[in-house]
Amino acid sequence: MKQGHDKFPARPDRPISMLLRRMGAAIIDYLLFAALIRSAININQLLIGQRTHSLFVQMGVIVLILAYYVLLEGLTGCTLGKRVMRIRVVDRYGEAPGLSKAFIRSMLRVVDSNPLLLGGLPAALGIVMTERGQRLGDLAARTYVVKAEELSSCRLYRGSEGREAAVLIFAAAPVVLAAILPCLVRVNPLSEEEAPVQTSYSNEKTHISYNGKFKITTSPDWLFDPNLDNEAEISISNRFANKFLAVFSEPKKGSKGGSTLEQYQKYAEQSFAAGLAKSPIYKPRATRINGYPAYQFAVEQEVNGMKVAYIVTTVETKLYYHWITVWTDASKYKEYEQELHSVISTFNNFTT
Repeated sequence: MKQGHDKFPARPDRPISMLLRRMGAAIIDYLLFAALIRSAININQLLIGQRTHSLFVQMGVIVLILAYYVLLEGLTGCTLGKRVMRIRVVDRYGEAPGLSKAFIRSMLRVVDSNPLLLGGLPAALGIVMTERGQRLGDLAARTYVVKAEELSSCRLYRGSEGREAAVLIFAAAPVVLAAILPCLVRVNPLSEEEAPVQTSYSNEKTHISYNGKFKITTSPDWLFDPNLDNEAEISISNRFANKFLAVFSEPKKGSKGGSTLEQYQKYAEQSFAAGLAKSPIYKPRATRINGYPAYQFAVEQEVNGMKVAYIVTTVETKLYYHWITVWTDASKYKEYEQELHSVISTFNNFTT
């Protein structure tokens, strides 16, 4: 029978040193998760444009991250980050804590180690201030984090390199593969009969509408951005450059904007009536987008104390009216104008 060690591990003689090691391990793991999340965004864009797919992709990311922590810490005591920083998670016997304890401490990361929630400050305070350097998750699971060299006498780590390597590969491989998948394979969201021929994906990205019928093409730095408007068929942005685009599509039958493109255009103009009265950029004009009849205007307006430049385009296809809005900082409009018009001009449909 195991004999408990109530005083294991001893209080860290250098709590700041352990805090730095644990922070380093967390950063390494979070960099891997950042690659995973970026890949999940790309995968979501490449799947058929249905809203339910976003939920599946998000749940997949959560499951992979949770499995990564539970399997690795539960069975070997260390994640990739902890392995690099030479620290281990153990129970009171100095052994890997097991899956149940690892699950408890992993779930509580949302509270004490979440970089988006107080920046992980609760975990840092726990490591420095508690008697045995435990964050909230450790206290709840009765686990400890110690330096690997302190475990030389623990039987779990005697001759267990093969087992540890196997678990490490098994648990980390799905996360790593998911992170690099979009670099290896491009998933086409349409059937072969519907998909247009593409010659290169090295310098462009195709964004598919939720209903799978329309698309718009940008450079690779534009990403899916559901926070813009959850009712948009296509919602993308390049937030680093403050460039945004939303496409709304409405069936012609029963359209609240009117029964003609001209009426639909007037409907769009009503949203920018104040700015159009002064028309600081250019007034509505007829044009064509990929052969489809369209109207377009550009306007500058003040939003929350900032000047924003909008290009609004209404397009008529066989069964739909479309409202395409792109916007950026007014001070950047001249710099981005050509790119924004080029993006709008790529709007096209697959089946209508």
